[in-house]
Amino acid sequence: MPEETINGYRMYYEVHGQGQPIVMIHGGLGGGEGSASMTEYHAKALAGKYQLILYDRRAAGRSETPENGYSMSNQVQDLRGLLSHLGVDRAHVLGSSGGGPIALTLALDSPQMVDTLLLINTMSYAAAAERAARQKEMEAFIANEAQYGREGSVERGIDARMPGVRENEPERFQRIKAINMEKFPGMLASFRAYLDIRDTIESRLSGLDMPTLIVHGDADTTISVSCSHTLHEKISGSQIEIISGAVHGLMTNEADRVRDMIVNFIEKAPVAG
Repeated sequence: MPEETINGYRMYYEVHGQGQPIVMIHGGLGGGEGSASMTEYHAKALAGKYQLILYDRRAAGRSETPENGYSMSNQVQDLRGLLSHLGVDRAHVLGSSGGGPIALTLALDSPQMVDTLLLINTMSYAAAAERAARQKEMEAFIANEAQYGREGSVERGIDARMPGVRENEPERFQRIKAINMEKFPGMLASFRAYLDIRDTIESRLSGLDMPTLIVHGDADTTISVSCSHTLHEKISGSQIEIISGAVHGLMTNEADRVRDMIVNFIEKAPVAG
């Protein structure tokens, strides 16, 4: 699949199928496998009807880890640059977890580019409790490097975010560890960029008027379901779907169910010509 220098960094991206474009923005605050799980769970199912666009964000997956450029406005410019490169003027835009603020900011700043907005287990980063959780995670990231070295910090970070992977999927654990070792500086920059969002997204949510679908699991302990209720309250006309008993990572652990929700929503939504 292609790699291209987009907005100053070497971006890995994939395009599957033809039809109305859907761009999926993966979660995480750097490191990890990027969009790989979205390819695994959704590419084949969607490519028969849609043009599915996936990419690895800065310091994630198979993309480069540049020294800078992690601000939310610039990460949105990464997405704009990719769509421009592909000749895509409008798309259904999906943001999962950490991809949500990128999708939201694109919708706020360039609404003409967004046919529908699809927000999956995500948040605006304004809630004090959620910001405190990310702050604590970043501080642990830094403290663990000081105490255990970079390798120890990476290992502990994977254990915290993906419990059981070290024991149950040792090859995957080693693969993610290698990625995160390489991308460590960018991960720290990404943490700081997300904490810098504060209320810059939430204070503008009432201005969104494109069809918006919000999906969350009520057993999510990574991002509280209350965050999606807040998005729903502030985005006029939005539709919310709460999946009982579901935890974080709906694009994989509830893949078929969430994909059906997305397709049904897109098919019913009024889309500008």
